[in-house]
Amino acid sequence: MQLESRGSSRDGRQRKSLFFVEYGLGHKTHLRFLQQHLADDARFNSTVIPLHWMDGVGDFLGKLHVPPLGNRGLDLGTWITFQFKRQQVGWFLRRHKPEDLDLVYIHTQTAATSVLDLPRSVPAVVSIDLTWKLAFAEARFATTPFLQHTLDLERRIFERADLVVSFSEWAANSVIEDYGIPASRVQVVRNGITLPKANGNGHHRNGNGNGHHKNGNGNGHHKNGNGNGKHAIGDDLLKIGFVGNDFTRKGGDLLLQVHQEHFADRAHLTLVSGDVPRGSQGLPNVKVRTKVPWDELMTDVLPAWDLFVFPTRYDYSPYAVIEAMSAGVPVISTRVGAIPEMIEDGQSGFLIAADEVEPLVDRMDWALNNRAALPEMGARAKARAEDQYAAERNYPLLMDVLAGVRR
Repeated sequence: MQLESRGSSRDGRQRKSLFFVEYGLGHKTHLRFLQQHLADDARFNSTVIPLHWMDGVGDFLGKLHVPPLGNRGLDLGTWITFQFKRQQVGWFLRRHKPEDLDLVYIHTQTAATSVLDLPRSVPAVVSIDLTWKLAFAEARFATTPFLQHTLDLERRIFERADLVVSFSEWAANSVIEDYGIPASRVQVVRNGITLPKANGNGHHRNGNGNGHHKNGNGNGHHKNGNGNGKHAIGDDLLKIGFVGNDFTRKGGDLLLQVHQEHFADRAHLTLVSGDVPRGSQGLPNVKVRTKVPWDELMTDVLPAWDLFVFPTRYDYSPYAVIEAMSAGVPVISTRVGAIPEMIEDGQSGFLIAADEVEPLVDRMDWALNNRAALPEMGARAKARAEDQYAAERNYPLLMDVLAGVRR
């Protein structure tokens, strides 16, 4: 694929482009950085359409998945969701003349069924963080003809797309091997984040102008500081954090159980999630925060933790892991999805088996007994995030890749 140079186009005009982005979970972070970089790229005359209005109906359709049936492969909820989104995205597409469009980009493929209704003359890019073949396997669904309808529809979407852009090698390999798409039409561009910009004095925007957070005590620490820049819930307690909605799928319940049974007197646990079970707030050394603005999460909350624990049962390319690494926090997470591409086991964190108590207890116990080693692990995590998952690196690359997709 021949790429255009940034800030120009071969025919001297901007490409009229529609960008559709699903708005749930980590896709909101993708939307944030995609919008920023599109605004700075003169090659695109872009209209970005966040699919906010899918949230309510999507949640309802998700409830059509009845676990005792779905785990036996008798679930049709995903296929129905594909069809619903085909109509919704198609409603926007019908307001544009196909001959006027130079590019249609849709993230994710579940919202991309409408590309099947586009003329072949309209270049289409489908962006993914998984394939449903992988997702069904991760969720331990049995493979039945009920699921095959979804996989066949997904294959048709990939075949129609001029390019499939994947957040990971894990998902890209599935597109090629499981769906038979030529490798030349599949491109890995990793998702990523960039820390919020400091203010004009070189401090975080919450700074008080002297290099400290607004709660600083004048000596470089928070008012509860223990001398190393970390919040001191108790000087002898390790500070552990978790971030994620869809609390049970992401293993928050398992982490809470392990903490209470093994580490409640040795570690403080902060849960940032909108669906933590009732009663968790009153547990020993547990703090629950339901809503934290992203900038605050990245500049104040995450950097105050010694360890990020994310024992997700099944996942894809979770931004939460990248965010923790970018903030310089070592991560314990599971060998699912693309997470093994993110974490160097034993270097920037630890990889453990999913949905198992003993490995989680073992790695958390190691962290408690080797606290002096955690800052160095966090530094390695930060370096890896900056090298592989920095938005200022990956989104310009995405812009270049998209500019190379032509009629």
